[in-house]
Amino acid sequence: MAFINDSVLPQGSIVLVTGANGLVGANVVDIFLQFGFKVRGTVRDTQKHGWLVPFFEEKYGRGAFELVEVKDLLKEGVSALIHIASDVSFGCNPHEVITPSVEGAINALKAAYAEPSVKRFIQCSSASAAVQGIPVGESPITTTKDTYNEVAIALAWKEPYSAERGGDVYAASKTQQEQAIWKYHKEHQARRSGLVVNTVLPNLIFGKSLDKEKFGYPSTTGALAALFTGQAQPMHKMLIGHYFVNIGDVARLFLAAATFSDVQSERIFAFGGEFSFSKALDIFRKHYPERQFMENFSQDHAWHTIPQRERAEELLKRFCQPGWVQLEQTVLDNVPL
Repeated sequence: MAFINDSVLPQGSIVLVTGANGLVGANVVDIFLQFGFKVRGTVRDTQKHGWLVPFFEEKYGRGAFELVEVKDLLKEGVSALIHIASDVSFGCNPHEVITPSVEGAINALKAAYAEPSVKRFIQCSSASAAVQGIPVGESPITTTKDTYNEVAIALAWKEPYSAERGGDVYAASKTQQEQAIWKYHKEHQARRSGLVVNTVLPNLIFGKSLDKEKFGYPSTTGALAALFTGQAQPMHKMLIGHYFVNIGDVARLFLAAATFSDVQSERIFAFGGEFSFSKALDIFRKHYPERQFMENFSQDHAWHTIPQRERAEELLKRFCQPGWVQLEQTVLDNVPL
């Protein structure tokens, strides 16, 4: 069992993770269990996702993981609340996506405020809360800790709402969700001086499946798995000008946000490195010369400059690793064989 020497949460503390069945949620559950914490995971339907309990018990023993419905958000004794659950429907109506997403995040933060045992609240944001991917012909920007994706907000709320705006609505939901979290915390933190709030902003997430049979390749990991097997997806041509991040690094950054004493009121930019699907295809060809892959279809594009990557990499190095998991290893981790 791994151990964090300077953790603000004692080993064995209860950590609550919303959306425990998703790509990020399940991996965050897994890493906290690895480091000796107990995890209470919330889902909307415990019967549908009940298999999570024996899955984690087989790895970490009985009593390490508990599955509850969302209504039981903070039953007792929770030391950290990690809010990951969010709307990933990519619906185009901002009233149906953004409004409930913001309300859900604020309700989770209010629950943390109301429970004296909670020392840390971590919000899963997104790279899209800071920047858009860069379409051909547009110029990159250099982000600051206060950069937000105002472009997505303007596009998302512009009528008429149309299906192609789904990506903008999702990005706007993550932007406004995070802005609301920081606004609420700034206005109320005087009455809960011991509660620390942090956010984590992952870009395109790829990497190893927790279990290929039970978890498969959800979310963006599915796009890379499909690329390996030659199944073209709309996402392959839509996602340009983005960074990637390994799911293991994402989980470690959530662990750092919840346990490191000096990580307070931070937006942690999980931008592992520059990415394109053509880069991934080149890696596939290098390591699987016997297989036939589709032709490269995307050129390298401009990427935003993200100075905040250095702080995130510094946090990763405290876990005795050299820094970001690099693209080649991340792509190979994601191979569905």
